[in-house]
Order: sequence, then structure tokens, then C-alpha cells
Amino acid sequence: MNGEIAFCLDHAKISPPTGTSYGGGNAYKNEQVRAILYYGYGGVENEVGNNDTGLVATTIALDSVMNNNHSSGRERIPGYKKLMEHAKKKDVPSTSIKFSKTKVQSYLEGNVQKTEKITFNADKKNSITLNIPKEVTLHYEGKKFSNKKVKITGGGSFHFTAPLDYGKDIKYEKLKPSLGKYQSILFTASSSKYQRLGSGLLTDPEPNINLSVGFEVRQKKINVQHIDKYSGEVLEKESYTRNIGSTYSFAPKKSISKGKEKFIPVNTNKKTGTLGKDVTIKFYYNLERSINVNYFDDRTGEKIKESKNYKKVRGEKYSEKHPSIKSGEYKYRYVRTDGDKESGIVGSKNIIINYYYDKPLAKLGFEKLQIYTVQWEKGLPVKVYLSKELNYKSSLKDMTDKKITVAVYRGTTKVTSKTYTAKELPKKINMTIPAKYLKVNDKALYTVKFTEFDKSDYKIYAAASTLSTDGYAASEKTIKATSEKQKELSYKGVVMTEKTPSTGKVYYEKLNFPLAKIEKKKTGYGFERKVNLHYENEIGGKVAPAFDFEVPTSLVDSYLTYKKSGDRSLITMEQTKALNKKQGETSVYDLVYELPHINVERHTGNLFSDDQVESKDKRIAYELVDGGRKFYSPIWAELGKYDTKIKSKPMGVNLVKTEVTEQLELYASMYAHMDSKTIDQDEVLLKPVYADNPFPNGLPEGWAKKDLDWIMSR
Repeated sequence: MNGEIAFCLDHAKISPPTGTSYGGGNAYKNEQVRAILYYGYGGVENEVGNNDTGLVATTIALDSVMNNNHSSGRERIPGYKKLMEHAKKKDVPSTSIKFSKTKVQSYLEGNVQKTEKITFNADKKNSITLNIPKEVTLHYEGKKFSNKKVKITGGGSFHFTAPLDYGKDIKYEKLKPSLGKYQSILFTASSSKYQRLGSGLLTDPEPNINLSVGFEVRQKKINVQHIDKYSGEVLEKESYTRNIGSTYSFAPKKSISKGKEKFIPVNTNKKTGTLGKDVTIKFYYNLERSINVNYFDDRTGEKIKESKNYKKVRGEKYSEKHPSIKSGEYKYRYVRTDGDKESGIVGSKNIIINYYYDKPLAKLGFEKLQIYTVQWEKGLPVKVYLSKELNYKSSLKDMTDKKITVAVYRGTTKVTSKTYTAKELPKKINMTIPAKYLKVNDKALYTVKFTEFDKSDYKIYAAASTLSTDGYAASEKTIKATSEKQKELSYKGVVMTEKTPSTGKVYYEKLNFPLAKIEKKKTGYGFERKVNLHYENEIGGKVAPAFDFEVPTSLVDSYLTYKKSGDRSLITMEQTKALNKKQGETSVYDLVYELPHINVERHTGNLFSDDQVESKDKRIAYELVDGGRKFYSPIWAELGKYDTKIKSKPMGVNLVKTEVTEQLELYASMYAHMDSKTIDQDEVLLKPVYADNPFPNGLPEGWAKKDLDWIMSR
């Protein structure tokens, strides 16, 4: 029929001859017939084969169903029974197709958009093909598919996922299944005497299925702006895409740098929320400014303390004050400030505050004051010893500009001073107390002080700010003595006074020598005079004494040439022994002074000095005898008591003079003579060898007869 095989359905009727007219055929909705046609000869799933047996089995089965004719023997036809089972089951694959949902909308799951599961309700032998876009993923049978065509078989379930930023809908319209509609067609002849004919028809797939999958962008924009609070300028910005419904939390940055400028957040509060639409988050910042506080030495410009550096933002208050700064034992003196104000409100510029300090150029103190004894007319030497600690290099300008005076006072009167710069100030200063403030044997208290200085330039030791000690002018005394009253001449005088902050000391000179009486003598006899001088000076001074033996000129032999002063003669004593040693700082002298050596002429008794002998004085006529270091009175000197003196020139530091007075008593004569009142004590009496004529050649010159008579009477 129409080029397709047709099966006779009514075997009890006449088979139509060729050419019999049949109608166009109508769909015959009999599931049993459709099943036999589907699985029978020529069917879609032919199970009986394409041979004659299969053909017979198919047509017999159709007749059995159409006419309810189940005559015996039919089951013996191969394939018949199988076809009848299909007829009973009516199991021709359904050509009906349907999606469990024809319109689905995606929802959020994690970080993707996802649809619910869709089932392709169709016979498992049927299928459809879906074209999957590259941005979308089809999840089917445990596999994922994108950017390809995927075959979905009947009964299969699937779902779609897409990125959150995907916002297009997918529409599948008029999807065609792989199986067309299978239907049985019944053809009826124009005469009822002929069998009806039946045929199976597989039509093209019908475009009767649609599927719509809805996606929407599931993310929103979050714009974060960092803004200068004062100018409104956006310093930095960021943009983020986040899932709708997700929570967000943003905090301001710790700081933002723009060139050399740094901005700090006004506050550090976070901004949080749940994303439902585009969001703009604004954080406000303040310009950060540095506050630098510096501490300098005003004299040198050098830093004396680590700078103080901290940050403030525009609009904040700041306040500074110069601190107290110590350097060892010193507390720096605050001098001045410059730069920005010490307090105020931070603006657009950095703040710089400079504090300036200084400390004394030097720390000074008196270590020692010494005043030396000298003759007042020369002025008293003063030595001042200083302790000096410099706090700055000597090259500093202030060291040559800032002055200080060291002055010596007698009471309230300044008697001498010297002015120095800090650089020049020595550790030892020599000064002199002028003579106009002095006199012989003067004693006064003197004080050394620092004056005429700025206390900010010099620090003075409190315990050593002044020193006071007595000063002595040379006593210039004459020390008079006699052995009748003293066994020794002695003197002790101040040669120097010394004062330190903790001690005071007086240094002395001492001299002494023993005294001895002159034994009474007869005329013409000599005697010794010695000075055994012992001298000590506690500061090591020297001594160079000079002694004279003073006698009446009438007792001096006329041949001797001694210095004369009026009726007195001065015999210069000679140093015959000198011993000098040191005992620590003390110098010790042991000196011996004696009368000059004398030579005595035989026969005449004339006296001559060594110098006269050496120069061969013409008056020397006879042999000379060693007279020792003695003073000889004249043979014909008048008896009596004579004052002698040992006098010294000024000696020692105090320029003392000594004057030892002793009496020389001439109690008898060397030669007895007629006028002698001490004839019993006189030493020598001359008698003539020839008593009757002692002077045959006449009386000696100057003699008178009475002289001769006196001799003759003795």
C-alpha cells in the first residue's frame, strides 16, 4: 500500500486482488496492533525476521487481535507467540516526550548558579540533543559538558550550572526527539467482502517540546573609596565583584602615601553588610604630619638628646615644652627655641620645633692658694692652682669670647686680678700683691675668688669657690742676743702659707746657732769667734748668710785693713764649712763662719792678713807665725771692757738680721809696765840682762829715765 507493506487483518475474508481500491487509510489506535506491527515483519524492532515465516507470524497475529481469533495451531508458527506477548504488553515504545519542567530558574549554590534537576520523560529508547553554550555547564550522568552538543536519553535527569556573572537565559524550542511517532494505519476496501489491510508508519519527530533555563548575574559591585577628609579628593579606590547575598567587611588602610604625603584613616572602624545591590563604601583619611622636636646645644649646634618624633593628623592639637636634660652632673640650661610654635593645631605642614640649651664652658674650682713671703717692697707672690674641666672644644668661639676674672682680695679690697677667656685660663696662675698694700712684717688675710663672669658660662665648685689664707711680708727683724741670757740664737718665720678646700698649712724657715761667751783676755792675745748656723726652709729655699765681727777700731791692729764705721771696725767672717741637704721638701743648711786667718810677725807682733801676705806687703820684716782664725787685741791696748758684736746681713726669706753682743774684757797686759795696775796679772815682765847698765847704747827711743828706774826697781 503506497509502496509500504500492508498486512491482511481479516483472514476469514477474501484477500483483495491486485488493483482493489482502498481508502487513504486512517490511524488505528489499537495498541496491540501497533505492538505487532512494531516488533513484527518489517517493523522498527523486527523480532521475527524478514523471511516468510516472520511474515506469516505477523499477519496471523494481527488477525488474532483484530478478530479475536485464537484458533489452535497458531502458536506453532515461529514468532507468533512472541508477537502476541508484545500485543498483550502493548509495549511499543512511547513516542511521547516531556520535560519534568519546561521552565527552570537558576539559584545560588556556593560560587555558581545552579538549576534544579530536569528529567527528560520519554522512553529510554528515545533521546534529544541539547546544544550547551561554552559559559554553561551541563551536568549529566556524572559528567560535565560545555560548548558541545549532548544527547539526553529518555528517563535521564540533568541540571545546569553557570558562573555567577552569567546572565543569559537558555531557550530550547521545538526540540525534536530521536524517535518519531509510530502509528498503525488501517486501510478499508470499497467492498466489505475484502480484508482490511494494516500497516505501521513511523513519522518524522514532532517539534513539540520546549525548555527554558533562566540565569541572571548573581554578583554585585562593591566600590571602596579612600577620601581626603579635607579636600574630598579620592586618594585611592578599589572595585570588587561579590556574590549577591554574601557578607562583606572592609576596613580602612593603615595609611595611604601620595608622593611624600601620608594619610591616616579618621577611624579604623570596619564597614560590613550583606550584598544585595551595588555598594559604595567610603573611608575618610586625614593628612598625617610629622612633629619633630630637636634638642641642640646652643653653643655648638650639636644634638644633645635624641629627637622626639611622632605623628599627628591635620586638625589635631599638639603641645610641646622644653624638657629638663642632664649630661652627667650637669643640668642643661634652656636658652631659646625656634621653628614652629610649641603648641597649636596641625595644619598641612610638618611641625619642627627646636630647643636650644647650653652648659657651662668649664667647671672651675680652686685647688690651692699659696702666698709666699718676700720683702714688702717687692710685693707678695701668689700662686693660684685651679681645677679646670672643659665641656667644649677649645676651638669653640665662646671659648675665646667668654671671660672670667681671678681676683685676690684683702678684706673687701681687690688687690690684684687677672682676666682670662675659657680657652686661656691656665691651671696655675702667678700674681703679685702690690707693695702699696703692704708694709714691713705685714700680715693679712687674703681671699681668692672668681669674679666678673656669667654663671651660665662657668660652673664653680661650691666647695672650692674661694680660698683664704694669711699672707706675710718679710719680718726684716733684727734678732739681738747675748750668751749671758741665751744659750742659742734662734728664729722661726713664715715663708709661705697654703690653703686647699680641705686643709691649710703654714711653711716656715728656722735658723739657730749656739752662743758662747768671750773669755776675758790679756792684751795681745787672740780668741776665736764662730757661727755654727743651722738653717731649715720647709719649701726648699736657699740661704746665703754674711756675718761681720764688729769691734772697736782701737782694738784693731793698725796694719789690718778692715771696714770701718765710725769708731767701729767690721771684720768679715768667712764660711769655713757648708753642708746642704734635702729632707723631703725641706732644705737644710749647716754652715760655719769664722774669723779670717791671721799671720803674726815675730819680734814685732804685727798682724797681717792672708791677702797681705800673698801680696807681699813691704811692711813684713820678720818671719810670720800662724795666728789661726782669731782676733788679737793690741799688746799695748788699754785694759777694760769692750763691746763686740756678731752681725749678719739680712738673711733667709724674712731678711732677718742677727746681732750677738758679747763683752771682751782685757783684764791684764801682755807686758808689764810701770803704769800697769795689773802687774801681778800681766803676762810678761822684761828685766835687763845687765842690771847695772841695761842700755849701754842709750835709752830706746821714747823712753825716759823714769821708765828705766821702774824696770830696775822690779
